[in-house]
Amino acid sequence: MTEQISINTEDNSLKELLLNIKELTSFLMKHYKLIILISLIGGVLGFLYASNQKPTYTAKMTFVLEEAKGGASGLGGLASLAGQFGVDIGGTSGGGVLSGDNILLYFKSPSLAREVLLSPFEEKSKTSIADFYANVYGLKKIWRNDKNIGDISFPILETNRTYSLVQESLLKGIIDRINSSQFSVVRADKKAAFIDVISSMQDELLAKIYCERIVQKVVDRYISIKTQRQNATVQKLQLRVDSIANLLKQKTMSGAYLQNSTNTLDINPLYRTGTTVAVETTIRDKTLLSTIFANVTQNLEMAKFTLSQETPVIQIVDSPILPLKKVKISRIKTTLQGAFLFAFIIILLLLGRRVYFKIFKG
Repeated sequence: MTEQISINTEDNSLKELLLNIKELTSFLMKHYKLIILISLIGGVLGFLYASNQKPTYTAKMTFVLEEAKGGASGLGGLASLAGQFGVDIGGTSGGGVLSGDNILLYFKSPSLAREVLLSPFEEKSKTSIADFYANVYGLKKIWRNDKNIGDISFPILETNRTYSLVQESLLKGIIDRINSSQFSVVRADKKAAFIDVISSMQDELLAKIYCERIVQKVVDRYISIKTQRQNATVQKLQLRVDSIANLLKQKTMSGAYLQNSTNTLDINPLYRTGTTVAVETTIRDKTLLSTIFANVTQNLEMAKFTLSQETPVIQIVDSPILPLKKVKISRIKTTLQGAFLFAFIIILLLLGRRVYFKIFKG
């Protein structure tokens, strides 16, 4: 008896569900003209949107980053020897500002993008990349129609050149726009060292130049930061080698002069004795300087070797080549998406209106 009641309840629920679906379908069919009309409007708007969108060009650059191998065996004794002269020749690369995946974030540094945008668009060109970008995207026209901005441009970055607050603000807007949707940096594989730099813009040459220029800037800065400490060590040792070499040269010339003086006959024995002492002292100083010079020179050569080991190797694998990949929004796809979206919205509104009247109006 209980099983029969349960079956009857399930049958009633299924019948109610089918009746509700039939009722909703009938309700929507009464408004099919409105639904079709709204769908057509959405399709037309989608078609117009796709037609007015300019195509974008994608520039892709792939490079391999090979980190320096620090902690090489055999450098421990050298570091200890150099430490006696107050010099640190390194030997370990360790982590840093641009270690690991930090370089991916560094690509989107505002200061880096600013330097690229304020560089010449082409060699010997007086137009900056920022000006060319503003023309391509119609920003210049928008700025001219704004009373607070007017006709504005971005001169090429030079030493001691300053920019107004308006220029800096507009430039920041361009950088945010590029980094948010027009520029990306990703690893091709988490376990691989391949890094893809991609820029997508409405001008083919602009996308190519921006992609290449920002990679070059990052490579230069990356190597400079990675080798800054070791470069300072090499320069310090080079100064010491040059200084000791000059002192050694002076002692050599002084010793040669005194040696000639002792070989000259002189009737004054006291003079000859004093000259002999000076020669012996000079030879002693020369021997000491020669020993120090040999050690410091060895340290310098090993510091240069360490510098070469700590310098990261960045190999460009693929560069963007014209013509670039062209990406155009599909009119058919956008039309269908617009039609379905507007149809979905009007159906929700109709159903919501029906529920409202059914609950509150009885």
